[in-house]
Amino acid sequence: MQIMLKLNNISFHRYLFDNQLIIYVFVTLLAIFLIKLDYAYSKTNEQKVSINGSGLEIPRIVSLKNSLTYMRSGPGKEFPVKYELKQKGYPLKITAEYNNWRKVKTLNNISGWIHTQLLSSFRTGLITKTTFLKKIPSNSGKFLAKLLPNLLIKIDKCKNKWCKVEIVKRKVFVGWVKKENIWGSTKN
Repeated sequence: MQIMLKLNNISFHRYLFDNQLIIYVFVTLLAIFLIKLDYAYSKTNEQKVSINGSGLEIPRIVSLKNSLTYMRSGPGKEFPVKYELKQKGYPLKITAEYNNWRKVKTLNNISGWIHTQLLSSFRTGLITKTTFLKKIPSNSGKFLAKLLPNLLIKIDKCKNKWCKVEIVKRKVFVGWVKKENIWGSTKN
């Protein structure tokens, strides 16, 4: 009987050692699998900014086609109107796309969704602080007009630190403004 217990004891220790090895290998493989799974999941779980969108760069600046445009709380006509925009040509930053809807943001960080038919690629901007419209792109150049904040301008082209703009009031003014004073000239 004592020999049988010793054999059982030896068998039990051998059995325990074999199972410890199996458990160790299993836990190691499981840890590797979970790490790889987490890595793969994090790669595919990045927030998408475009679902069946245009394929164009996001963010980008667009403008309003109409003088009255409804900004909705979601991408569809079934979503309630969140805000009314009442200025044709007003610049907006596209931050996301969903089919034919664009999530946009205003200068004042109001965001919502607008259908693509109501948006234009016509390039406009808003003056952010009081500045001067210059005849040439230089601080030393003559100024043509004083521009006040929230003035809507048409952006013709931008170079380094300056943008050539057009302002239509009673008279048409064409000149240069520093990029840093225009919301909509770059990826503000």
